[in-house]
Amino acid sequence: MATTSFGIRAPSAEEPGPDAAEPFLENGKGLVARLHAQLHEMLLTHEIPLGVPISERQLSIRLGVSRTPLRETLRRLEGEGFIQRNNGVLEVRRITLEEFLELLKIRRLLEVEAAGDAAGQLDPHALARLRAAFESLLSEDARDNRQRIALDLELHRAICDACGSRTMAELIEQVRRKSMLFATPPVPGDFRQTVAEHLRLLDAVAAGDKARARDAMAEHLDHVLNNILSRLMKR
Repeated sequence: MATTSFGIRAPSAEEPGPDAAEPFLENGKGLVARLHAQLHEMLLTHEIPLGVPISERQLSIRLGVSRTPLRETLRRLEGEGFIQRNNGVLEVRRITLEEFLELLKIRRLLEVEAAGDAAGQLDPHALARLRAAFESLLSEDARDNRQRIALDLELHRAICDACGSRTMAELIEQVRRKSMLFATPPVPGDFRQTVAEHLRLLDAVAAGDKARARDAMAEHLDHVLNNILSRLMKR
């Protein structure tokens, strides 16, 4: 099997075409909504990498859907500015450094406040599970960057959900999604420090310490900025 388009294998002649893959158990709008959420998550976690052509056919096979609802979903993502056509080739849109820095500044303003508001409001069982997952990362010899990204996303979303403001949570999610279009997060050189930042944030939120939670979130996002700038300076 040949490998193309962000690691999806090309189908063989014996495999059913994409239009045969969708069982149509959902109505059209429900299916498009599900696909939209699923593709958004793949963009956020860089399962669909930046700078790699998106094959509509291969994506339909991977997700087990026909090309009609997938095409509608892709058009929606294109209209929202997450993907684009470059010389007829569909790909994830990459934002500029200037856009990224503006978005990170907005994230810092919003997420620092969200962390303070969420302190003491998160479910203790959810916090314990997240802590165990982050500690497991520290104990492993291999650096699982994909898992780190997924846990980072889960922690930030949990804080947003507990901040008490749906408007703030939605704004943070929108800004965060766009900021992820800058570059695929590399494995940090100080992987353990990055995980330790998340643990300090977890501890502050669990303790209900609003000031410490704000400081921990600010430290974490400042570190994200410093890592990006340091990486760019080495090019």
